[in-house]
Amino acid sequence: MSNDVLNKMTEQYQNFLGPVIKANKLSAANLEALVNFQMSALQSYVDMAMARMKAAADINDPASFQAFLTSQAEMVANLQHKFSDDAKTLADLMNRFKAEFDKLVQDSLPGKN
Repeated sequence: MSNDVLNKMTEQYQNFLGPVIKANKLSAANLEALVNFQMSALQSYVDMAMARMKAAADINDPASFQAFLTSQAEMVANLQHKFSDDAKTLADLMNRFKAEFDKLVQDSLPGKN
């Protein structure tokens, strides 16, 4: 009799905490993916800024100033494209995270096990 009670309590515990544990693991994995994306994006923006600062420091005559301005216009276009790509990547990450959590919730509903 006590084994049956213990088994029932263990089953209820697992039914209750199973989805919570899965949600925590999913949250951790998604947070890791988000942080990796942000760190990569940050590094590329820092690299762009440093390249521009070095290019500005290399200006020493009107011709190099003109070349800098031309490259600055190209950099702005590249930056716009990168912003757009990063926004799309971030939206894709968020949509994937939401879909994974929605599936977890659906799988956790009573009668789905």
